Amino acid sequence: MMAWAKVDVLTTYQRITAELQIRGRIAPTINDPEPLFHLRNVSAEPLQPGAVALNGVPEGLFNKGMIGGIRSIEPEPPPPDQVIDLVRRYVMFQAATFMVTGAAEFPKASDPSMHNEILLKPRFFPMVDVTVTVFGVAGKSWTQPTILVNRDHMLALYLG
Repeated sequence: MMAWAKVDVLTTYQRITAELQIRGRIAPTINDPEPLFHLRNVSAEPLQPGAVALNGVPEGLFNKGMIGGIRSIEPEPPPPDQVIDLVRRYVMFQAATFMVTGAAEFPKASDPSMHNEILLKPRFFPMVDVTVTVFGVAGKSWTQPTILVNRDHMLALYLG
């Protein structure tokens, strides 16, 4: 079943707010092999000089490879197969133009030496209670409850 979910998207140049066409949940949609996704009601705040501001653009296509991070603005219910016993670890995700700090959640029974592999298995992996910081632009930092970061943008990943 197709639906539309309101999302906040981080790119190298813009922070986009739009509705994303999804099949079920955001994480499986963003991690499927399709290279593009459909957006509607698109607005964008420039993060770098020269980037274009958008306001209420009716529709668009976006290349998943250009996304640094994405989150649902309205919380999604937990998946039916979600593990209940979780542990949190501090995570610092560094990309060329931004950094995300926060936590990642792992099944309590998982071996900590496997946490890097667990995180990097999907192209977009979840972080919680995060701060997003854009490099080179004063005042471009914000907090949010969740984000799916794109491992293809990763320069470094640190686990505490």
